Amino acid sequence: MTQAEPAPKPAERSRDPLAVALANASLLGGGYLMLGRRALAITTTLVTAELLIIFASSAQVLWFAFVLIGWWLALVAHGWLLAGGWPHRRRPRPCRPGRQRAVALAFVLPVLLAAVLLRLDAGRIDREVSAARRASDCQRVETAVGRVSPAHRMVALSPGSDGTGLVAACATVRRATADLDGALNGELTLLERGFQRLAAVREESPDYAATVTTALNRFLDSLPVDDPCDTADILTWLEARPAGDGEPDRVAEVVPRLAPAALLNCADRTLAAGERDEAYSTYQRLIDQYPGHELAARARQKTGEIGQAVELERVRASLRASSSDSLPAYCSAPAAYPAAPGGGLNRALIFGSSTYVGKLPAEWKATGATDAARVVCIGTAEYGSAAESCRYDGVGSVTYHRVALPVRVYELRTGRLVTDTWVEISGTSCPYFIYGDSTKRLVSVSDAGVVAALRPVAGP
Repeated sequence: MTQAEPAPKPAERSRDPLAVALANASLLGGGYLMLGRRALAITTTLVTAELLIIFASSAQVLWFAFVLIGWWLALVAHGWLLAGGWPHRRRPRPCRPGRQRAVALAFVLPVLLAAVLLRLDAGRIDREVSAARRASDCQRVETAVGRVSPAHRMVALSPGSDGTGLVAACATVRRATADLDGALNGELTLLERGFQRLAAVREESPDYAATVTTALNRFLDSLPVDDPCDTADILTWLEARPAGDGEPDRVAEVVPRLAPAALLNCADRTLAAGERDEAYSTYQRLIDQYPGHELAARARQKTGEIGQAVELERVRASLRASSSDSLPAYCSAPAAYPAAPGGGLNRALIFGSSTYVGKLPAEWKATGATDAARVVCIGTAEYGSAAESCRYDGVGSVTYHRVALPVRVYELRTGRLVTDTWVEISGTSCPYFIYGDSTKRLVSVSDAGVVAALRPVAGP
């Protein structure tokens, strides 16, 4: 039985090595397709696609770019060799090499054109990023970086990477700007957080300090806000904050320009709301921090008015008697009221038993601390000097005494005791009838007698 002869190999196609090499330069396995090696074409195309995806997505490093270049050169050389290129091998001379080369160009030119266009666009992106970066223009650099696609990364190493740092800095500055906008409502926590973020950008990315300055100026240009107390709180915080080293800080110019008016308006509003103590404190802050400012004079006037109001309330409280016949606390613990009237006005607040005080003329008496120059305290009546003695059946000798009144007079403006004396009031004695068996009695005083006796100490 004769052994079967092996089937003859199919005749290899004759292809132009240059055409095959050019077709393989497309990275799409075109040369292998020209040689009829579809499996090899599919395999190499898949490998090429995987390498490009890895390069575009996660391996944007120089050594991997050399891997891609090496892979491209290997495909070109392998196609050349398979088609009978150097070293020369015996092959039929390719027919119509011009046509084959035209087919190869049809493979490679679209890829080459796309790569060139993408590379040119990546260059434009890099130039735009550099210009925006020099200008610290967040919007321009973010727009430029946003144009970078995976296709750009397939033909260029990290296109737009010069702007990634600025993009990150801009994102931080944007968050800081949002905090500062919220701080315009008086939220000092947001104010502190916003400045911390700006400081972080300045420290970590000093090349992008211009973006920090822009955000800071935008915030400062928003001052003052509608609420003067919020403005005052913000400016006080800014004044206490240490300035950044080397930063173009406008705080030192803005705070003293805006703070006096903010403090004064805040104090005025607080005083109008009835919060006198807080208003006084705010006025005093203006006086202490900006003593030479023109608004400090008004603040001093306001603190004086508040002080007078406080003194007036204190004096009024001490002049308030528990009953019409009792003496107020002022008579035993006097206090100065500098705003009390002086000069020719000499009316007094007169306290004591209505039996005697009630007989005094109304024109002697002040209505309150605001129109009184003196405080007259008339104590409890006691026996004065003897006026006359009389005898009564069943009682014997009865001695009538003048009414003795202890009187203290205080100057209201200073609280100083100006008179401390006893006043005796004469009157009628020895009536025809008496009741009781007391042998020591007071004379009966008349209105005129009371007025005459008290005029030297209580009269105007």
